[in-house]
Amino acid sequence: MKTIKTFLLAGMTAILLTTPTSCTDYQDEIDALDVRVTYLESLVKDVNSDLAALKTITDALKNADYITNVSQNPAGDWVINFYKHGPIVIHNGQDASMPNIAVEQDPTDGNYYWKLNGDWLTGPDGQRVKANGKDGKDGTDGANGKDGITPQVRIVDGQWEVSTDGGATWIKTGTSVQGKDGKDGKNANTIVDVRTYWTEEGGYVEFITDSGSFRVPLQS
Repeated sequence: MKTIKTFLLAGMTAILLTTPTSCTDYQDEIDALDVRVTYLESLVKDVNSDLAALKTITDALKNADYITNVSQNPAGDWVINFYKHGPIVIHNGQDASMPNIAVEQDPTDGNYYWKLNGDWLTGPDGQRVKANGKDGKDGTDGANGKDGITPQVRIVDGQWEVSTDGGATWIKTGTSVQGKDGKDGKNANTIVDVRTYWTEEGGYVEFITDSGSFRVPLQS
């Protein structure tokens, strides 16, 4: 009996001595996971905000709106003030990989359409997704008879997905999330740079994306 008691006490002592170290190791992993999840949630929020800002810019182009001021906040984000629309914020990148979501004008109808990784982004109906809303000149919708749509993004199982119907359906982009303790990170921007300049015709703000650029009139 004495031998059994001694064995049990020795076992309990070993457990007590090793448990704090194990808990600490697990807690470190949990803390690292919490940081990662918080970062990804913030990243998705910022990208969706930037997509909404990009739609605002295309609406301004179609509705004869113009920019009154461009500045940067303490975080380095661009703050764009419009004459008709309220201010918008474009985030100045985060260390992560993301799909290239941009807009491009179709010269045949003058409307702006969303592009995903260089290809036209299409909705569930197979039609290109228009970025700008109603044309302010005549108060009617654009050529495809629909208001502009702002895509949404999310991250599922480490992969970016995009929706063009308010989250009813999602398209896999084929782009993995990296950065923030991952690898192959790069700036996560729908717009990679904002430049202000003047020409003989007037002032402009140029918005540069991974696939091209476009400009909005700047108030003189």
